[in-house]
Amino acid sequence: MEAWIDAMFSQTLVDEASKRFGIQVTRIKKIGDFENYVFEVKDKNRAWILRFTHSSHRSLEEVKAELDWIDRLYNGSVHVARSHPSVNDKMVEEFSLEDGYFFACLFEKVPGEAVKVNDSLFDAPLFEAWGKEIGKMHRISMVKHVSVQRKRWDEGDLLQFDRYLSKSEDAKIIVEGKRLIEEIQTFHETGKTFGLIHSDVHHGNFHYDGNAIHLFDFDDAMYHYYVSDIAIPVYYAVWHKCGTASLTERSSFATAFLRSFLKGYHEEVNVSYEWLKTLPYFLRLRDFELYTVVHKKYDVTKMNPKEKAMLNGIRERLIHSELIAEPALEDREKWIEST
Repeated sequence: MEAWIDAMFSQTLVDEASKRFGIQVTRIKKIGDFENYVFEVKDKNRAWILRFTHSSHRSLEEVKAELDWIDRLYNGSVHVARSHPSVNDKMVEEFSLEDGYFFACLFEKVPGEAVKVNDSLFDAPLFEAWGKEIGKMHRISMVKHVSVQRKRWDEGDLLQFDRYLSKSEDAKIIVEGKRLIEEIQTFHETGKTFGLIHSDVHHGNFHYDGNAIHLFDFDDAMYHYYVSDIAIPVYYAVWHKCGTASLTERSSFATAFLRSFLKGYHEEVNVSYEWLKTLPYFLRLRDFELYTVVHKKYDVTKMNPKEKAMLNGIRERLIHSELIAEPALEDREKWIEST
């Protein structure tokens, strides 16, 4: 979290929000503070997820739109973390600050467990379930033409490279990033290729019950190409499983991952080979976005060695135009259906 926002946050806000949502807290644990403050709060009966979003990150209308979409997905049988109203029957509680607002929301804690990349469960059945649940979301967006107040991908703050990156040290990255955006903007937008997506379904944003995944953290929901929601799982699965390995090894894992993922995805909706061929654009776009968000959120001169190595890895890929992975699609007839 940015330092100026962190300076305004306090335990008092957590206590007051808990009261407004009718939670008699027996235990509380912070589980996130990157773009939002996120807490697991427990009362005597169950566990909840309490989230605080600063108004510099999302407007009140955007937060309400996120909750609206989650509710539509739930009604469409997607496994999601539903939001819960406060005692005042508000889905979002507002807290006025000296500089902006915090918007508090309460979510049900989803069933299942988090899966780490070194767990035995991080394998084909999970990847297939991962694809199936994302396919469900896309099917609903395609059929219902969901329209809520969320931004387009190319309106994103993290694509403002000039604002966050060094115009001298990162000059090439800025130029290449803008060029990539312009290329993607030429892709056709139709009801079958473009719509409202989650945009951040990595393995840290769902639980797995051994059969299905249960999604949460829709904070990054936006209007984007559906194939981006396929690229993001590939990107993070590779990055966390074998991010320091050779490109050959990373690509081999990505190919196996994608094969299983698409098996589940195609139970709900098809994606053509022509669109799968655009995956490299979206894998590369995520590198640009991550590189920017790190510079936005942190003083990179004060990062520890592990953090610096992570950032340098992304920077090297961007400078040398290397992808996180190059999944092979040559044998696509065996494991995808073209439309």
